Amino acid sequence: MTEPTVTERWWAAACYASALVVLPILMVEHKGEFLARHCRQGFTLLAAEVVLLLVLGIVDASLGRIPLLGLLLSIVLHLVGLLAALGISALGFARALAGESWNLPFLEDFAQRVPIH
Repeated sequence: MTEPTVTERWWAAACYASALVVLPILMVEHKGEFLARHCRQGFTLLAAEVVLLLVLGIVDASLGRIPLLGLLLSIVLHLVGLLAALGISALGFARALAGESWNLPFLEDFAQRVPIH
């Protein structure tokens, strides 16, 4: 694989900035393998974040009604989930800027199925 250009690195890094993943997907016409891989991973990460927010909303609506325990459980789950998503996004952003390809933890199988070329 050839060394990605600086422009490709920045587009790839933008893929990990949540909803900004749509910019490189829609605006870059000819994606190399490096950029396409990071677009697939960023899109998968965005989908996982949406699912996480839906699950946290369900937990809030159900277990969050318990007076003290529900509140504490909700806060802990929000912190763990959102910090994990932030950490993975920051790691992907840094790896993309460095020009490295990496495997998205726990979600690589799903990322390979996303049809971005």
